[in-house]
Amino acid sequence: MLKLENVSKYYYSSSSVTCALRKINLDLKIGEFVAITGESGSGKTTLLNILSGLDSYEDGEMYYYNKKTSFFDNEDWENYRRDEIAFIFQNYNLIDSFTVLENVMIAYIIDGYTYSEAKSKSKQILKLVGLEKDINKRATKLSGGQKQRLSIARALAKETNIIVADEPTGNLDIENGKAILELLKKVSKDKLVIVVTHNFGQVEPFITRKIRLHDGEIVLDEKVNDFQLSNGIVNRKENNNILKSVLNFSFLNIKSQPKKSILLMMLIIVLCFSSFVFYANFKSNIDDNKTKELVDDFFLNYDDTRLIVRNSESLDITDEMLQKAMVENVISIEKYDAITDMNYYRINRDYKYFLGGGWDDSGNNFIDSSSIQILNSDHFMRSGSSLNDNDIKEGRLPTGKYEMVVFSNDSSILGTTELVLFKNSRKWGVDAYYKYNITIVGLLKEPTHQAYFSNDICDIMELNSYNLNLKYSYKYSGSLRKNLNYSKVLIDPTIGSYDISFPQRILNNLNYPDEYINYTNNFLYTVNGDSYRKTYKVNRSNPQLICDDAIGLSEEVFYEIYNQYVDNKQFAIFINDYSKTDDVIEALSKEGFVSLSCFRASTAGYDYNKVVIRYVNLIISIVAMFILNCVTILLGYSILKFKRNDYIIFKMIGLSNSLIKKINVIELMIYGLLS
Repeated sequence: MLKLENVSKYYYSSSSVTCALRKINLDLKIGEFVAITGESGSGKTTLLNILSGLDSYEDGEMYYYNKKTSFFDNEDWENYRRDEIAFIFQNYNLIDSFTVLENVMIAYIIDGYTYSEAKSKSKQILKLVGLEKDINKRATKLSGGQKQRLSIARALAKETNIIVADEPTGNLDIENGKAILELLKKVSKDKLVIVVTHNFGQVEPFITRKIRLHDGEIVLDEKVNDFQLSNGIVNRKENNNILKSVLNFSFLNIKSQPKKSILLMMLIIVLCFSSFVFYANFKSNIDDNKTKELVDDFFLNYDDTRLIVRNSESLDITDEMLQKAMVENVISIEKYDAITDMNYYRINRDYKYFLGGGWDDSGNNFIDSSSIQILNSDHFMRSGSSLNDNDIKEGRLPTGKYEMVVFSNDSSILGTTELVLFKNSRKWGVDAYYKYNITIVGLLKEPTHQAYFSNDICDIMELNSYNLNLKYSYKYSGSLRKNLNYSKVLIDPTIGSYDISFPQRILNNLNYPDEYINYTNNFLYTVNGDSYRKTYKVNRSNPQLICDDAIGLSEEVFYEIYNQYVDNKQFAIFINDYSKTDDVIEALSKEGFVSLSCFRASTAGYDYNKVVIRYVNLIISIVAMFILNCVTILLGYSILKFKRNDYIIFKMIGLSNSLIKKINVIELMIYGLLS
């Protein structure tokens, strides 16, 4: 089976060359039990290592089944050790963290057996060597004799044709040594067993052949006992499922060291969490818009998650278009883009209203000194159209007139009415408010300060975000005509179709006789340079929807003007995080939209304090990520170093370098994914 012809082995140093073996000639057959003896330094272990493929040779040739081995590469030697060699060591070379059963199972797993098959066959082998009662013990808990039996059991589990043993009885007492040799004698009937020993007298009754080395040469090669040449060549199982073997090995490694596994997972969790924190900090500081001052020249609401969107062909908004704009990272769509730049104020939450006033000294005129104290200006309008029924916990969506939905844990507020103020300080001036009595018709599921309003309120606010040019003409003093100009309108529910009205406060200041109040007069509004003149009936009115300098329109008149003024081509979207802005803009572009970040459009010059903070954050993040990567590399290196002895044993058993690397990768992937 093995044949050596003039094999020599040299060891080199910087100053000398040492000949460890010189022109060794051997012919070894299956069925032999060979003992190699000699004094220390004679070359016994070197010869054993060459025969088992653990060491190379420089001169001569070693034949394996009449095949030259001098041209074997690393993979060939790995296959040779895996398929033909089983090792028994003086120091046992057991995996201390594995149980008795697991130490044997690894030999079967290397050969491609499933986990359950390896477990079943390992129990049979352990019964053969007398360790069936100790299968769940850790290897470190065994006596010397038990450890050597376990080493033999693992060698037998490899089902190879060759067993090599280096001083297998060196650490055992006479009785245990004899039992081990009897066991080796028994298995040598179908195998080639090669034993290196100093104690020839102990092994002599069991061996069939003695080889004695001196100074790297064979000085004796003689037959000791008869043996029967065996033809029982082992046909080994071919491993066709490398991945399953790797996974089984990884599972055994993780299972065998639970404390180390938990500690490693905790370290990886800390590394993962820290990496995400510092990467997120780095990513958020790449955008230098965060270092600029924000101005309200374009938008009052420069929320960094708000984008204004328009179809690239300037088409009118449709439901299908809104659906297409619901790309990844978009959390809601608001079809009324203008209202998202308008403040609203809920009483006792965002403002307080103080009633006041009294008669003047003459007692003829009442002086109104009511006032408003604004508590919060961070809330901007949204419409109920951006919600669906799944958003409502109780009640319904705001589909009627002058309705809203809010979040509250108090169900009793359903059906109640609040006086809500609306403000567009850029268009209407600082002190101009719309005041509406609005009914709460629904409660939201998710906690939020945001209120959502019915479409009619949103329509009024949207129309008033345009530069309205409204003119009312009336006659006075006979045939003389006077014009009144307005830029604000509201819906007056108290007047008839195609009527207009004035709040009482405006009527009090008009030179307009009461007898003419119901006359029909001209009403002129201009849109994009085109003038539209209509004749409407004027009613004296003081509607509940109050704006000091707005005129009231019937619903028909209001929507006639609304449809003329409002550009139905633009809407707003809200995304889940500012860091996704560029991704969303790109995704919208692919769907045929152009979009603008309200936050970016509101940035002006740099705030140098923010610039300094930004660069400090960037440096901290880069340094921290570098340190974390170094720690990760050191951690991985430490793990590999810690398991170095285990991997040497795996390699001796027959595990290839490539499989060891795969096991490392799979283990780290498992730890990483779990973490």
